[in-house]
Amino acid sequence: MGDDIDRISLTLPSSMVERLDGIVDDWEYDSRSEAIRDSLRDFFADYEWERGGDARHHGTIVIVHDHHVDGIADELQTVQHEMAEAITSVQHIHLSHDTCMETLVVEGSAGDITELANRLRAIGGVQQVKVVVVDE
Repeated sequence: MGDDIDRISLTLPSSMVERLDGIVDDWEYDSRSEAIRDSLRDFFADYEWERGGDARHHGTIVIVHDHHVDGIADELQTVQHEMAEAITSVQHIHLSHDTCMETLVVEGSAGDITELANRLRAIGGVQQVKVVVVDE
């Protein structure tokens, strides 16, 4: 860790401490502090995401769709081309005979990423869209 470390005190109900200790053990964290730092990173990313604004975000959009729906590949590709400035890369995976998954690596403002996700959700045959955002 390159940053200076400040020590703080945290007061939690015993049930939360028990759950935290279980996760620390299960996920093999070195300490409670490391687990809480990870949690705070997610908390900060969620906060920045919900604030919106012009901040740049990085993340993924995962799309699950029925590839037998007529024209779905063309519709997905059209949206991706129209919003190419927000897309860094695309991966296409065949989950089964009927179902495909695409993972888009994205970078942009909260508004751009949300617009892209919503446009993908609106395509007939799309079964699920998940957005995961991480920040530096």
